[in-house]
Amino acid sequence: MAKTSFDARKAMRDVHRLFDAGSVSDARQGCLTIIRHFPRHAEALYALARMAGDADESDEAMGYLKLAFDVMPHFPDNRKIAFGIFNKYLLAKQYPQLEEAGLWLSTYLPRDGIVWDYIGVARIEQAKFPQALDVLSKAITLLPNNPHILANMGNVLIALERCSDAIVYLEKALAIQPEMVVGLNNLGNALRFIGKTEEAIATISKAVQLDPGLPYLYNNLGLAYREHGMYSVAIAQYRHALQLQPELVQVYPNLIDALRQNGQVQESIECGQHALTLTHDIPEIWGAYGDTLREANHLDAAIEAYIKALSFKQDSLSSFNRKIYTNLLFCLNYHPDLTPEVIYNAYHEFDLRFTAPLKATWKKFENARVPGRRLKVGYVTQAFYNHVCKYFLLPLIEAHDKDQVEVYAYANPPFEDEVTDYYKKQVDHWVPTRDLTDEALAERIRADGIDVLVDVAGHTNGNRLPVFARKPAPVSLHWLEYGYTTGLSAIDYYLTDKPTITDNCAHLFSEKVWCLDGPAYVYRPDTRKAELTPSPFEQTGIVTFGSLSRSTRINHRVVRVWATILDAMPNSQLIINSGDFKDPQVQDEMASRFMRYGIERSRLHIGFTTPSWEVLKHIDISLDCFPHNSGTTLLESLYMGIPFISLADRPSVGRIGASILTAIGHEEWQAYTEDEYAQKAIILAHDLDRLRSLRAGLRQEMEQSLLMNEPAFARSVEKAYRQMWQIYCEGQ
Repeated sequence: MAKTSFDARKAMRDVHRLFDAGSVSDARQGCLTIIRHFPRHAEALYALARMAGDADESDEAMGYLKLAFDVMPHFPDNRKIAFGIFNKYLLAKQYPQLEEAGLWLSTYLPRDGIVWDYIGVARIEQAKFPQALDVLSKAITLLPNNPHILANMGNVLIALERCSDAIVYLEKALAIQPEMVVGLNNLGNALRFIGKTEEAIATISKAVQLDPGLPYLYNNLGLAYREHGMYSVAIAQYRHALQLQPELVQVYPNLIDALRQNGQVQESIECGQHALTLTHDIPEIWGAYGDTLREANHLDAAIEAYIKALSFKQDSLSSFNRKIYTNLLFCLNYHPDLTPEVIYNAYHEFDLRFTAPLKATWKKFENARVPGRRLKVGYVTQAFYNHVCKYFLLPLIEAHDKDQVEVYAYANPPFEDEVTDYYKKQVDHWVPTRDLTDEALAERIRADGIDVLVDVAGHTNGNRLPVFARKPAPVSLHWLEYGYTTGLSAIDYYLTDKPTITDNCAHLFSEKVWCLDGPAYVYRPDTRKAELTPSPFEQTGIVTFGSLSRSTRINHRVVRVWATILDAMPNSQLIINSGDFKDPQVQDEMASRFMRYGIERSRLHIGFTTPSWEVLKHIDISLDCFPHNSGTTLLESLYMGIPFISLADRPSVGRIGASILTAIGHEEWQAYTEDEYAQKAIILAHDLDRLRSLRAGLRQEMEQSLLMNEPAFARSVEKAYRQMWQIYCEGQ
């Protein structure tokens, strides 16, 4: 080997002198000269790695660092240089590169908790949460009292919907470092997810006080206020976040949603349109925009927005995608022009995409196959609070024969109230589920030995359909809320009554349709003291038609038929009243649809008033919607002495009116064509004596019907449960 007179030590001293004097370029050139002579000169390689990293040439820096480690892995400043490069990757949001670099370094420094923490952060930012959990667990084992690692572990557990576990780590981190802003922020998010919104608001507010210049804190504070129902305050927080950082487009989905929930629907639509001028690449914006279009009854545009939101990630485990698909199904349910088969196909696709893959998790049941024994029945819903379901669910749970069924409530209400407390007293076992993952809840249900598991939510918000997809009980069924199939092949039965279905509709349900002996539900009014008043036409001299239905039900077919009725009855008016019509612009848009048919604006009274009883006092005849019928408001109408006209359409959401009218014995108000619907409404409107009589006697008819016979309904349901259980016992 040829000798050289090059003095590497002197050259390295010159490099340090040049670097300290700020002549980085000359220092770098000096290092390059050294490694030309001595390619494995560790100090020069480390220096090149540091200088390339400082110059934001991170990939080149990693190249030098790997060569340096290969030569001398125990160089004194190796960690400092490596972490400097890692931080550059973080700042540049080059998370895959950071993950790769961290994994490489872990082979040299497997006992360094900070290295594993960097890998964890890289995986969190790439939404690789299970993998992040693995490496952060290693980091915590090595550094159990590092508050930043604890906070990152809390963050990943939140993403995995293990919020109770997250809170343990976050509280430990904050006990060590009480003013850690990121820890306070993450803790606030975890508290929000498990329904402790007041604590969430207080925790994130403390973070804001510590660092009022961080926009994302205001975004998360807005989310906490929104969950607490304080939409106006939430909107103010989102706007402040955007003031601080206008390009923080992640805020827009939350702002769009809060505006919608606050009744500012048109402003919400405009906000969505503005957000989409800034970026087309955030699925959450498309999802929120779809929600507000749906609220404004622009179903086709909403469907397009949802499809766009779903186009970004094909992930069967994505809770976001599942929620968006659920909202898409909601829109299809209400669409006036699609065939039942087209709609059902979308439900079947939901099953194939999101729930059928979970069939691999099914296990054998240990439940004793004894047909006559007391059954363990579990009800799964978020509606265990002051929610519309209480009119139907409470009477059943109260009237259950506890010698026949042992009742479990798997409850994830958004908050608890006096109705929640009452439910707790009526069930044998109260199981809070908000902080349980779908997998954990399925295991809990299996461990409880539930025989019959009842989904009360369908595709409504807060549903736990992925739990049912894991088949945690021998018999499962859907009942009550939503009013149509779940689409899940894992659910055995759809519990309903005969009027809601037709002879040839089995292909429109993933479940086996099971008809009760009587009606599909029993109804207990909010108050039995809602005052009955004389027919409004006695005071006004005109007949008032009305609907308290949501806007999505009032489609172009409904508007045309209602306008026909009003046109044929010049001495009449129409009240449309629901929470969807808080926004004056939405009111005017709905009115314009009728005005196209020549109906004067003065005959249309569109808005929102509560409680519903007060609105119903001013209505003579209620008009049901189609093809998706109304629900609770039809029962409220009857209870206030008001008849309603209904059009039977597709099973089963299009035949809710038929179910109610059959149960009370007034099938004469049931129509099967749009012309017949209009004729029945007009004929009834001319029979003023009949309207007077109904106003006085319809409540009593209802109270004496099966619609309000709570014990009879409970026996009918228990009989169905028993028969379903017997089929299971006799099967293989």
